[in-house]
Amino acid sequence: MAYGAPNSIEGIKDYYTDIRGGVAPSVEHIGDLVKRYEAIGGVSPLYKITVDQAEGLQKALGSRSVVYFGMKHSRPFIKDAVGKSADEGVDELLCIAIAPHYSITGTGSYISRVKDANTALGNRIRTVFVNSWHLNRNLIEFWSRSILKASVGMKKPFIVFSAHSLPEKAESTGPYKGQLLETSAAVAEKAGITDWGLAFQSQSSRGEKWYGPTIPELIEANMEEDRSFVIAPIGFVSDNLEILYDIDIVCRRWAEDKKIVMNRADMPNNSALLIAALDDIAKDNGL
Repeated sequence: MAYGAPNSIEGIKDYYTDIRGGVAPSVEHIGDLVKRYEAIGGVSPLYKITVDQAEGLQKALGSRSVVYFGMKHSRPFIKDAVGKSADEGVDELLCIAIAPHYSITGTGSYISRVKDANTALGNRIRTVFVNSWHLNRNLIEFWSRSILKASVGMKKPFIVFSAHSLPEKAESTGPYKGQLLETSAAVAEKAGITDWGLAFQSQSSRGEKWYGPTIPELIEANMEEDRSFVIAPIGFVSDNLEILYDIDIVCRRWAEDKKIVMNRADMPNNSALLIAALDDIAKDNGL
């Protein structure tokens, strides 16, 4: 299960209308979103990456199981994947969100969509949910290698681990921030890193308090002579607008204006280690 993304400029309105619970964005908001997607080539690569991840896992599993994939906010929706599996005679689903860290408003909402779809089918399918996989050995290995690769030739690199911010109040009883810190610490230990911190991105402008600091705030708090910075978006798995636009364009432009040396670690996407991580999860659950 993945978040989803528009497959074309024309699909932006429907996608963000779904995110907003059926309320369409304003003309001005859509215009701003179109400019952002045009800046990264017109479409998000997330859909294709998700397809590649599903195909990679299917190849790893062989004939043991059938892999379906569904999106939270774009087609094919999670409910469509559940319905298709039922039509094809599946009686048990192992449900994995392509989001390693559990959040109430994130992974919790994926799980709710599966439960709702299954309820509509008369609960014909037994469902098993993977709440988190933030310390998977292959995930940690990937980020360790990616960060070390991005750090080559950089002076005194400080690693900025980043993740999507969420409302502090909504997540106060959940493990989200703690799991992000656990992943960061495990990756840092694996890579032999001592200088690092956790930042959050995509904070809402609404009045409630969201997790921080932002990436620029964390960088400014750790600036010193000859120090460089590597951004490692460990809260994400696949390239998307928040990576390709928010970090690679907006944050990079900010860093250049400040004369800050900054690099970004590559994402897991459909890498062999990411597929191995998903295969680990399947095997741990008896597949």
